[in-house]
Amino acid sequence: MISVLFVSHSAELNGAELWLLETLRRLDRKLFAPSLVLPRQGPLGPAAEKAGVPVTVIPMKWWVTEKSRVWRQPVAWALNRRAVRKIAALARERKAEVIFSNSSAMFGGALAARRVGLPHIWSIHEILAGEQAFLHYLRGTKALIRFILDRSNKVIVNSERTRAAFPESDKLVLIYNGLTIREGDPELRHIIRAEFALEDGSRAIGIIGKLYPGKGQMEVLKAFVLIAARYPDLKLVFMGSSTNAKYEAELRRYIRHNRVFKRVFFAGFRSDLTEVLQTLSVVVVASVVDSFGRAALEAMAAGVPVLAIKAGGLPEIVQHGENGYLADSRAPEVLAAALSEILDHPELWPAITKNGFRTVREKFSGERQVKDIERVILDVCGRTLLVPPPLTSAAEGPLFASAGPVAGEETKG
Repeated sequence: MISVLFVSHSAELNGAELWLLETLRRLDRKLFAPSLVLPRQGPLGPAAEKAGVPVTVIPMKWWVTEKSRVWRQPVAWALNRRAVRKIAALARERKAEVIFSNSSAMFGGALAARRVGLPHIWSIHEILAGEQAFLHYLRGTKALIRFILDRSNKVIVNSERTRAAFPESDKLVLIYNGLTIREGDPELRHIIRAEFALEDGSRAIGIIGKLYPGKGQMEVLKAFVLIAARYPDLKLVFMGSSTNAKYEAELRRYIRHNRVFKRVFFAGFRSDLTEVLQTLSVVVVASVVDSFGRAALEAMAAGVPVLAIKAGGLPEIVQHGENGYLADSRAPEVLAAALSEILDHPELWPAITKNGFRTVREKFSGERQVKDIERVILDVCGRTLLVPPPLTSAAEGPLFASAGPVAGEETKG
């Protein structure tokens, strides 16, 4: 059994953390013994422990930041030295064979792996180059990319857009985000419709993601105001935690100023996201900071039409007119026109949602994601897959042989 020490940059439950949680839940326990390091307390910890994964909190600050906070990085690096020593000690205690870092924001796992001589896998979820780059390194983008490659045996990227920051390298592996599809509870959907004051025949637009300017809530709100008079039954629902008080205040002021406060709902973080989505008519994904676009998958899996902008990894998920809709930008006028076109043609929704659901099931399943990650871990640890694992049975693990003399037998998970 391979002991894998995962190091997360965050304890929240946003896209990168949900990718990690899906991995922790589905890793074949006959082959892998995962444990998790978090930089602070948060909802990811209890969720991982519920999946049977031991969790250790080792306080750390982000090593790279948004552009406006680059000047703080040297202080964070100095404070994080102790964390690197603690991760290294925990790796020894857990008898880890590999350290797996989640997100470019955290260097602790990579430095600890080098300290104890373990292989290191780095999963990158951020756009690191170009105008849409989310995280910035004081020493520059090229230095950050070189650091990631030099200190990793394998680097997992979550989209072609993420991969674009890197030079050609046999260390790079593309693994898309995956989802576990849920049917949803009809009774809970009925309760949620009442919560959002959705009467029979009324419709709602939704947007998923923490309240943050890069996610596009303001642009969607302005688009909603532009079409509100044309669709008097239409509501708008924001789903996501409030992490930016100033931005939320701006949204609420705009809502009051345009007198749509009875038609806009702040739903916050939702554990019943599938049921919430299934009460909506359209989900808008207007983020310019996401390298993948998990929100689009979540809507597709729930059977809801998706309107996404041509940014980040979204064009890798959504094909316009086939499994969803694409807008050229998130300018409110552009979004308003696209939303009107979608709302005016509900007869097209069944085919769109059917294709969207098929896209998730066939290309972006949680099972497929984790089987691909298992292959990477086995490869880094010197194992070789003998038989490709099936993509339809979560119960069966891969067959592998060890390069070492002890675990040389073929093992079926």
